[in-house]
Amino acid sequence: MRPRNLELIEIAKKYVQEEMSYCTYACLIGSVARGEADDFSDIDLICFTGRETYLGKHDVSYKGEVIQIDVKSILEFPSKELFSYNPWHYRYLVESVIIKDTNGELSKLQGWSKSYFGSIQGQKDVIRDVTTIVEGRKDYAIKQMNIGKDFAATHAAIGAWTEAALLYQFLYENRVSIGSLMPTLRKLNFFPKIVDLLPIGPVEEVDIKEASNTMTTLRLYLKNAGFEHLPSISDLQDKIWHNKADRLMLEGDLYNYLWLSYSEAFLLLLETSQDEDFESYFKQLPTALQRQLEDLGLVSLQPEDIHQILDIGDKMMEYAKDQLKSEQGS
Repeated sequence: MRPRNLELIEIAKKYVQEEMSYCTYACLIGSVARGEADDFSDIDLICFTGRETYLGKHDVSYKGEVIQIDVKSILEFPSKELFSYNPWHYRYLVESVIIKDTNGELSKLQGWSKSYFGSIQGQKDVIRDVTTIVEGRKDYAIKQMNIGKDFAATHAAIGAWTEAALLYQFLYENRVSIGSLMPTLRKLNFFPKIVDLLPIGPVEEVDIKEASNTMTTLRLYLKNAGFEHLPSISDLQDKIWHNKADRLMLEGDLYNYLWLSYSEAFLLLLETSQDEDFESYFKQLPTALQRQLEDLGLVSLQPEDIHQILDIGDKMMEYAKDQLKSEQGS
């Protein structure tokens, strides 16, 4: 494991010891848990507690590092029964690093989950779970197209395709990371078609520095619009975003940078739209901000392109099923 990983794990342990005595269980996820941390990485921490006053997500700065914390009720502590209903939700356990385990139950669960997700039955359950998500988004995209709302249809279709692609990544590489999704998909022979269809880039036509500032501008607007209470709008989240951007620009992976910019902007708008019609909500944004977000890919595609994105999502699901078949045959 990299020295940076070990450093951040120790910082996480100290924070839990000093500030989270109320937690029964705590584990790391994300790049630190995967052993991929670098100077730009933050710490992602999930904990379970029986004390309701601490529930929710928040970010803290501790010993010069940013820690993203998700405090869940002990009633949400994963069980085999919960796995059977929604296994995709608990995939983080495969790559987690345990920080606190009061009675040893988290270690037992982690060991069981690795065996489960590696089993034929576990993979069948995950495919079934993700199929439900993908089909729901596809149906929504098609309904939106049928009533002439191509903006909402475009991003629902991208959402369906993304979930299918994450499933492919999970089954073929035993990981789920939106940040490494594009590098994973580059190995596929139809990746150029994905690039052609997604409303992102071309890289040479986008002002990268301006794109980096768009997320700060969006968060500032949403704060002033009354969403300052949301953890995703915080200054620390903006710092996390700029760290990701700096890493990708240093690596020269500008297309992945634009993809992650699009993804983060879309999720912020989805979170704050509060079930309002997505296109109507977007059009209420200041015109200058709309133009900035359009440069990141928040645009309408033609119906034929939307259908092609849905078709590629179907293809990713077929790849996932092929992986299962190969496991069954081995």
